[in-house]
Amino acid sequence: MQDSKPNDPQKQATQIDNFAAALRGEVPLAVGDVIQRSWDITLRALPMMLLGVAVLIIMNGVVSGIAESVFPMEQDQPDPRNSIFQSLLSIIFVAPFTAVVTLMGLKNARDAKPGLECFAEALRCLPQVLAITFIMSVVVMILAALFFFIFGIGATAVSLVLVTAIYFQFAFLLAIPLVLERGLTISRAIIASFLVMNKKMFTVLGIYVVLFIIIFISALPLFLGLIFTFPMSFNVVGVIYNRLIGVPNSNAELEQQPNEAQL
Repeated sequence: MQDSKPNDPQKQATQIDNFAAALRGEVPLAVGDVIQRSWDITLRALPMMLLGVAVLIIMNGVVSGIAESVFPMEQDQPDPRNSIFQSLLSIIFVAPFTAVVTLMGLKNARDAKPGLECFAEALRCLPQVLAITFIMSVVVMILAALFFFIFGIGATAVSLVLVTAIYFQFAFLLAIPLVLERGLTISRAIIASFLVMNKKMFTVLGIYVVLFIIIFISALPLFLGLIFTFPMSFNVVGVIYNRLIGVPNSNAELEQQPNEAQL
């Protein structure tokens, strides 16, 4: 399926390398463009992305079940540590399958047809994906524990934990895509993601507010709309990445990443 108005640059993939410019905050990003582009490319890759989403949901259920059996929660006296360990295990061990669908969204956003090879390509980056997810989760949990220690279990601490979790989720948004597409090391991918996303934080927040509204509305008629909007959410990541980072002009340029001074 072709995009509507193919001659409109905003309906096409970004085909230039914007990486260095994105680190300097010079690449524009618009809420409407990202949402529209993400929707326009959803149908053409829907069957393959639904397969990836189905695998993701199944593995999430399996991992959650194992985590609950290893760290059970007593209803009478629930142990908060077990809840933390359950969440950590679920997030980390589901991350590789999330990376598969993320890679599909990345390919779709740059007008490359995603296929079954995405499973193998994403799983080749398994150590980096697990490490990045673990680092993000641990940082958020340490800060959450600190907030609860300082403010106690109350509205202030909960609010700070929520804001912190959202911030780091956005700050790390491009880290795994940079590993999957550019082959960056763990540390460089995290630093680059922070540098790029901190300059576009409010725009990305606006994108996800609109996306949340779209997903909420799509779930109302018996959840049937989620067939389209759940894959679309991974396309959003792909479009954000494509608009900000772009693509190398040639395969050789994959080796020509921004230097250490820029990161």
